[in-house]
Amino acid sequence: MKIVISAGDPSGDVRGGELMEELQKITTSEVSGLGGSHIEKAGGEIIFSLYEYSVMGFAEVLSSLGKFRRLRREMRSHILSVDPDLLLLVDYPGFNIPLACWAKRRGYRVIYYISPQLWAWGRKRVRKIRRSVDLMITLFQFEVDFYRKYGVRAVCSGHPLADSIPEPLESESGGEIAFLPGSRRQEISLLLAPMMDSFIILRDAGVISNASVAVSPDVPSELYEQAAEVEGVRLACSVEDALSKASAAVVCSGTATLETAMWGIPFIITYRTSPMTYFLARMLVRGVSNIGMANIVTGKEITRELIQKDVYPENIVRYLNPLLQDTVARRKSLNGMKLVRKALGDKGSSGRAARYIMEALDENS
Repeated sequence: MKIVISAGDPSGDVRGGELMEELQKITTSEVSGLGGSHIEKAGGEIIFSLYEYSVMGFAEVLSSLGKFRRLRREMRSHILSVDPDLLLLVDYPGFNIPLACWAKRRGYRVIYYISPQLWAWGRKRVRKIRRSVDLMITLFQFEVDFYRKYGVRAVCSGHPLADSIPEPLESESGGEIAFLPGSRRQEISLLLAPMMDSFIILRDAGVISNASVAVSPDVPSELYEQAAEVEGVRLACSVEDALSKASAAVVCSGTATLETAMWGIPFIITYRTSPMTYFLARMLVRGVSNIGMANIVTGKEITRELIQKDVYPENIVRYLNPLLQDTVARRKSLNGMKLVRKALGDKGSSGRAARYIMEALDENS
């Protein structure tokens, strides 16, 4: 079976790699397209490296339009040359939804894995999904319920974090602070400085002595130089490494909020982007009051969100300090972490997604 895959950001590459490994257990396939090291490790041929195209925010995408036009042309040419049995799209909606429409008009089977957050900002684009996607595989059940209202065929596989962090965990007070500033250059450049300044305040006040910063291998190492120079801070080689000794965390919004919750670590969410991107997001997002995935999937604000101008050192300290000790705020937060685990579903999600793909292809063969 020939598959062309399109996964244009780091988290999509991780999830796509996990899915590829499960598909290889079921069938022999040749996979090529847009992705990164995880898909490549799972046997995929990376024709277009995601690290050239992983950007965050409307304004940032606008500044890279020429590069994305070129990628769109080259990706279409690759699909035509391969003539795949399946076009597999992983998240990355700004690029993948138009690609789905183009591919479906040419008669290709299209399966979308990891739903775009259309329930937040793109309800008008659901019609495009209905016309161009044969099957939507979501990570959360509430997304299936959303799509079915619009006549989109959708199934929920659950979240792979239920496999990678299978046992219920709960951290103890008295450990480190884990800082997770994201995996994109822009996120790190906007969030790491206030994170480090908040640690210095807490360290100098005698509240805590050590912290860790999760380092992404996909961005230049010099972005972390300011953290490496702070006494008491260690650079961790992964999110897991950073969280392994943590009592509390400060986390960039996104999948890392789910991972931190699964580790049973109380945390606060920080989010910063360019003023233009934030303005446009406020105009487009409707019906969703939270920005962090941990809050969204539980339907409750289980953790504090600091956004844009609210991300400054003293404010981080204000909400982080109570989570470092045995307080009512910490115990309440730990109870919220259990709700996240429940929302992520049972183990075996990537295997279920692989089976859903094979069943969908068998139906149309």
